[in-house]
Parts: sequence; C-alpha cells; structure tokens
Amino acid sequence: MPPNKRQHYTRFPVGKDTTELKKKQEELTQKLVAENKKLKGKQAKLKRLQSKVRTADEDIQERIKKKKNSEKGFFTLSFTEKRLQSPTALNEKGNINGPERTARRKIEETSEVAMKIHGGTPSNMQPAYFGLFATLSNGASASTLTDMFYKSPTVMTKVIPNVVNEKVKAFENSKTNFVRSVNVLYRNGLVSKKKYISIRSALSMNNKENSNSKSHTEFMSNCNVPRIFPYTELMYKIKGIDIGNLYDLNEQFWTGLGNDDHIEGKYRDLTELLLRLAQFYLKVNEHRLDKLIWYNNKQAGHFNVAIGGDGAPFGKDDSALAWLVSFLNCGHRISSHNENFLLLGANCSEDCEAIRRYVLKLSQDIKEIEKKTYSVSVDGQLWNVSFSFDMFPNDMKYIAFLAGELSFSATYFSPFANVKKADICDTKSTFGVEPYHKWKPWTYQARIKNGSRTEFPPLLGEAIDRVKAEPLHLKNNAWQQWHALILKYAIARTNLSGCENVSDTPLSSCFNKYYEALKCVLKATRLAKKVRKWFCDGRLHNKDLSYRFTGKESKIMSNNFMKLINSLSLNDDQSTHIFKLHIFAIIAVNLRDALSLFSRINIIDEEVILLKKVSGKYFRACALFASVTPTTWTIGHVVPTHTHQAKQQLGYGLGMNSMEGREAKHVSFAKFSRNTHHSTRWLQVFRHEYISLLWLRENGCDSAKYTTTGNKYIPARCMLHCSVLSLESLGTRREVATATSVTEQGPGNEYVAETSPLPPEFCLATVRW
Repeated sequence: MPPNKRQHYTRFPVGKDTTELKKKQEELTQKLVAENKKLKGKQAKLKRLQSKVRTADEDIQERIKKKKNSEKGFFTLSFTEKRLQSPTALNEKGNINGPERTARRKIEETSEVAMKIHGGTPSNMQPAYFGLFATLSNGASASTLTDMFYKSPTVMTKVIPNVVNEKVKAFENSKTNFVRSVNVLYRNGLVSKKKYISIRSALSMNNKENSNSKSHTEFMSNCNVPRIFPYTELMYKIKGIDIGNLYDLNEQFWTGLGNDDHIEGKYRDLTELLLRLAQFYLKVNEHRLDKLIWYNNKQAGHFNVAIGGDGAPFGKDDSALAWLVSFLNCGHRISSHNENFLLLGANCSEDCEAIRRYVLKLSQDIKEIEKKTYSVSVDGQLWNVSFSFDMFPNDMKYIAFLAGELSFSATYFSPFANVKKADICDTKSTFGVEPYHKWKPWTYQARIKNGSRTEFPPLLGEAIDRVKAEPLHLKNNAWQQWHALILKYAIARTNLSGCENVSDTPLSSCFNKYYEALKCVLKATRLAKKVRKWFCDGRLHNKDLSYRFTGKESKIMSNNFMKLINSLSLNDDQSTHIFKLHIFAIIAVNLRDALSLFSRINIIDEEVILLKKVSGKYFRACALFASVTPTTWTIGHVVPTHTHQAKQQLGYGLGMNSMEGREAKHVSFAKFSRNTHHSTRWLQVFRHEYISLLWLRENGCDSAKYTTTGNKYIPARCMLHCSVLSLESLGTRREVATATSVTEQGPGNEYVAETSPLPPEFCLATVRW
C-alpha cells in the first residue's frame, strides 16, 4: 500500500547522538590517560621496591655468607671473648709472652687473617706485611713503637743498623761532614797531619780486646760512629775552595830591580778584600750578640777601616812582612787576631823598594775607595757599602818609614811632631794644634816642603795625618826602659867581683834579691832566664840586656812593680838610695795609670783629662830624675792628644789603634806556615787564613766568640792608688798631706797617704776621699 504522504514521521537524532558520543569518548580518553598515568607511577614504584628487595636479598645473602665464613675460618664471638682474658704482650726477647706453642699459633693466625684481608697468598706474604706495618706505624704511638723496637733483636741488630749505616755513609761524604772535618783541622789553629790523623782515630776507632788491631767505634750494635774525612782526601778538597784572587808581589813591583831585590810574596787587591769582608760581616752580624757599630750616626754599611804593616810575623830571626786589614766596627773584637785579615805577606824587610812601591799603590787605592760607594749582595739583599780609613796601627819605626823619615834615632825622632832631640827633656813646653803650643803636629803639607826633614814624600800621602800613636809598643817599650833602670840600680848596688853566674852572687845582695823576686815572686820566667843568660855573657862584654818586652811582661810589671822595688831595699840603704827607689815607684805608678787609660777602647771625657795629667807626671818624673826616650816623650805629649782625637772622631779610646790583635796573629802565621817551603809559604798562609776566618765562619763554625777579659793593669787588690797593699794591712805609719808629687803644684782636691818615711811630695799612694 502506498505510503500516506500526510502521515508525519519523527527523524533519528544522529547529530545529537554523535555529539554525545564524542563527548563520552573524550571523557573516557581522559580517564584512560589518568589511569595510565597512575599505572605508570605504580609500576615505577613497584620497580623501586623490587630493586630494594633485591638489594636487601643480596645484603642478606652476603651477611649469611660472611657468617658462614666466620664460622668456618675466622674467630667466633666466644673465642674472641676468651682471648680478651689473656691479651698479647711482648717479653724481653721480643716474642709473644706465654707458651711457645700458643705464641706460634697466634702468629700464624694473625698472618692468615692479614693475608686474606690484604690480598696475599702463602707464596707472597708481602701485602700482608705491608698492611700490618701500615697499621702499626699509623696506629701505635711513638713510645709504643720505641718499646717494641727495643725488645726486638732483629730490629736492633739488623734493621736499624742497615738504615743507620746507610745514612752514616751518606753523611761521611756530605758537605756537612766536610765542614766538620775542616773545623777539626783548624780548631785553635792549624793542626799537623799527625795530630789530625790521631784525632780522627781517637774519634772513630778503638782497640780490640786481646788484640793490637783496631776496629770502628760503634755507638750501638753494628752502627759505626761517623768518621771525619781522611787527611789526604780532606787536603785535596780544601785546595778546591775558592779563596779569591791572589797577586804575585814580585811580578807587580819587582820590575827594574836587581836580582838581590827579588822577593817572594802574595797580596790581595784592597778593594776586593774590603768588599769580601763587608759581605762577610753583614752576613754574620745577624747571629752575633755583639753587633757591628756604625760610628758617627753613619748609615749601616759604612765601615771604618784600620790598615797597617808589621814586620817579623814568623819571629825576629825571619825576615818577613805582613800587612793586615780590620774593621773598627767590630768594637772590642778589634783586639782579637780573628778580626784582622791578611792583605799582604812577603819574605822581605819592612822598608825594601818593592814594599815602598806597594805602599804608594796602596795610598792611591785608599783615595779611590773613600770616594766611592759599592753594592754587595748578602742573602739576596742588596747593601750599599762605603769605607773610610781612620786608623793606621804601626809601630814608631814603621811609621817613620811610611812618613818618609829616618827612624826615631835621628835628630827629629818623632814622626808626629816638629820636636828635636835637643828639646826632648823640656818639661815646660807642650804639644798641640793651638798657637801657644811649642810643638805642633807634623802635617803632610809641612813634610813635602823643600828642605824638610823627610828623605822622600810620605808613602801614605795625605793619610799620614791620620796616623796615631800605637799603644801596645809604647806600653812594652816604656816598661822595658823602666826595668832597665831597676836592673842598672841592682847591678850598681851589688859587689859582683868574682861573680860569673847569678848563683855566685850573695843571697843578701841587691841583685840576688832582685833576681829572686823577678823569677819567683813576679814569675816573669822568660825575662829572668834572659837576665841570667845576660849576666853570664853579655854583662862581661859591657853589653846592655837585649830583651823585647811583650804584653805578658808589661802586665806583670803593672800589677807587681812595687814587689820588685821592695826587693831592692837593703838594710844599709842611705837616703839617696831610698830616694831612687821612690823615684822608680813614682815613674811606675804614673806609667801604669797612663797605659791603663790610653790602652782602653771605652773611655769617657773625664778619663781623657785624667790621662793628660798622669802622662805629664810620668814624663816630668823621667825628665827630672831618670832619662827621656822617644817613647817617654810620646807618652807624655802625643798620646793624650791622639786619645782626645780618637774620642772626638769615633767616640772610643786609643785602644782601637792597638796592634795587640795583630801581634797575636803571628802565632797563627807560624802554624799556617809549618812544613811549607820558604818561597811558597805565603800562598799556604793566605789559604789557611781565608778558610779559618771566613769560610768556616760562614758555614756555621764561628768559634771566635768575644768574651771580656778579667785582666787589668790596676789589679783589684790595690785598695790605694799604687800596687802596695792597704795601709791598715801593712801597719805602717800614715801621714796626710797636700799632694804636690813632682809637679811642684798639686790639684788641691786630693789627699795622699804616705807609706814610707818620705816627704809628702814623694808619696806613693793617692787616696781620693
């Protein structure tokens, strides 16, 4: 039947359903994504948990395995607790204390455990030993290790000796041992080859028991004492030390001279030596207690130089000459032979032509050096150094040569002043630079004038004006001349007819008492021996006693001159004899007081004034009652002026110009030249001096330590102003009076105590109240 067109049909909502379907699909998709995300998170968490489970299982298995291994091969807990009851200890032999079997088992167990821990095997136990040693050395204290090593015979007799002997062998070939060996060789002067070998043997060898052979000294079992270098090897290495440049004196200053003037000698360049010494002193100054002195507020690095020559350094019978250089900045050390350095050494007389040429060159060097400033490096620090030549320590004879004059036996005997021998006893005239002084300093300009008293211009040039009197030789010569007065008096007061020997003189005679006092009381044994020899020989030929006083005799006379004077006193003495004895005492007292002042390095202004007074008294006493020599005149007039100049220039006394350290140098020269040929000895002397005074001290062996001396010219026992004991102890008559002495006019503020029945003007003791 055909459809009814008028009937209405409802259509299916495809679009709506499609939209809803899509919406549900999107919702389901979002839910699915969210569920997948949750699922992935749970899967990741599951994986982490599974990993932890596996790790825990592996750890459990490992622990179970270790537990099983512990139960099989290591120690159980009960076993460990049992061992705690008897801990391991060492006996005196270094073994484990206890039964031998137990000790052996403990060692085996320890080795087995260490082997397994450190990867060793029964055939290779080194890893186990290394591990045990590392544990021991890092874990145990030093005291525990020391205790264990002492108890181990193997360690003490095999291990330590192997280590020590290897170190000893290395030390014996080291520079330190070389310095040590050189220090032994030069200790207190150069020792001989035989002495050095003997010292080396004594230090490192000892005699075997029941045998004549020797073995090395051991300070512990199988450990030898380090030995110093063998002598031959040491001398070979010493020759390799650089001692600087040495120049041949003959090549430089012999040109044009005859064969008779040929000399052997060496010298250093003055500039090179000064710079080397400046470097040395600046280096060691940091370690010295007595530091360098910088005079007149000069900056650090300005050195005040003393330079001078001295003859007969090897003895009076050996013709030789030495010039020395020293730094006044050393202060009191200037009196030590260790602070005086060799500049020139030659086998010739003091005034030969070659030396005259050398001194001319030296004077030019001095001029140039004083104009310049130099740079030296000390431990990486750069120093600016300069030099001035302030002192020229030489004896009177050599000063005359340097000044171009005749010796002091000539008419113009003094190189310091325009004084003649005819005026030498003048007690009224004075010396100084002021117009009212009769005698004035003999200046360089006056010396070079035509018709002057000089044979040739002064070799030192203008530096001759800086030359000052030298205390040591003045002191020795003055006491020598005083002793000559005493000896002459003793001879005159004794009847020597038929006496050919000292023992032939009567015991109560003046000479015998003098000789016994000299020998037994003063203990001047060398002088007494010379007097005895002169008495047997020289006296019979009308010869004067020829004996050169040294510092030893001068000190003896200064301390004990009254004992010698007292020995001259006899029971039958007349007033003239007593008068002479007191004249001897007056001269000695003032001489001692004067040299005590002008020999000082430290001196104050009041003492400079006092020196002028006592020197004047000494000179007047000699001029009025004895005799005046060039030495006497120099002490009485020149010494006070030069002391005053030194005080103004440097702030110190004339003792800075003393040759005491230079004279002491002669002993070192004699040792250095031992067993050397006459023509080559100066090379040896230069080498030995450089090593002992510079090289060793720069390498830490500075044995030259300054110590103040207790020696005094006026001994502490003298309670009065002379060398007799106090008046109370002597029990003699005392009388107080105004002092006039030999000056004819006293100071007025001093009182005197008389120790003998003499008028007050001749008293021997001055007491200051």
